[in-house]
Amino acid sequence: MRLWTVQHRAVLDSLETSGELVGDWARLPVASYRPVYDAMVTEMARRGLDCRGLPPVWAWLGPDTRDNAVAVTAESLLCPETDEEYARYVVLDLDVPDETVLLSSYGRWNDFMEANLLGGGSATMDWSIDREEPAGVQACLPRVPARYVLGDRPLEPFAPKPEED
Repeated sequence: MRLWTVQHRAVLDSLETSGELVGDWARLPVASYRPVYDAMVTEMARRGLDCRGLPPVWAWLGPDTRDNAVAVTAESLLCPETDEEYARYVVLDLDVPDETVLLSSYGRWNDFMEANLLGGGSATMDWSIDREEPAGVQACLPRVPARYVLGDRPLEPFAPKPEED
């Protein structure tokens, strides 16, 4: 299965030295997200994907298309504004065995996070998935061995296409 992920540039060193990329609770974007991330880890374990007590590595369904579709998704998640902020990140193009990944709806995940963190709505995650999810299909892996990485490149900003005459 082809996936792509945006990670801090430092993961390139980790992939080289340890041979794999794993999650790190200390790098969780917001500490209060821990309970919903724990729910993802629990669901992954239920499906035989052992995160070894660490958070999963998030990715997106499909190959790195090296186009604005990747840039828009990455920008909405990371909100980089300057060249220096973009330079912190790399896009990894992955090819992973299907059985090593949990696919879920990004839209339902956001609803689940909102219900658990802010109240209201259902606090239960709907793990069903449709490949045509309006908000996209997210992929979670317990780890990314270096052998799954087909390539890496710097994260580049959205580049509007020039208007044709």
